[in-house]
Amino acid sequence: MTGERKPLGLYVAAVVFLLVIIFVVSASFVRPKPLSFSPTPIHPQPARKGFVTDTVTIDARDGSQWIFFNFEMGSVIENPLPNGWDLAINRFHMVTNGGTDYAGAGGALALTLPWDSVTQAPRSGYTMTDGRLGDAAPASTPALERWYEYSFFAHTLAPKNETYVIRTAVGRYAKLEIVSYYCLEATPGCMTMVYGYQNDGSLRLTP
Repeated sequence: MTGERKPLGLYVAAVVFLLVIIFVVSASFVRPKPLSFSPTPIHPQPARKGFVTDTVTIDARDGSQWIFFNFEMGSVIENPLPNGWDLAINRFHMVTNGGTDYAGAGGALALTLPWDSVTQAPRSGYTMTDGRLGDAAPASTPALERWYEYSFFAHTLAPKNETYVIRTAVGRYAKLEIVSYYCLEATPGCMTMVYGYQNDGSLRLTP
């Protein structure tokens, strides 16, 4: 008496399962290099008139300290006054200078629009910062908290296709797009962003 023949479907399922396992394992070893940039030198500038655009790479690799950026000066600021900074960055955390524990009027708003399409800052809808910069739990500005997508296979952070409107510490407006989170040699912790800053106090985010 011949034994029962196993259904063909079981063999097919086993082969498919094996191929999936091989793909997952092999993909975990393939890590495409992300865009990487050299940090921008710290060079505060005099207040620039009108709508200013620029690209900056902020070195925030040191997880023990926050790095402060001022849109009006177009630079990282060392030891700023309480309302002398607009963004604080620590590794992949980014917050604005606004909230219960902050001297500024800052806030942030995430828009699922291309950078060029954002021509005016909304009047409302901005989130402010929760928590203090020195607390054990990182401070958080909800609109900026999840600016990235995490790649399980490459173990990298990639910016979402979003434009962030920033209300600065003094109540002016900027828009920014995050380009990369990597320094040269694909070292994490360098935040590269394209931004446009309106210095005339209006909501207009175009030249």
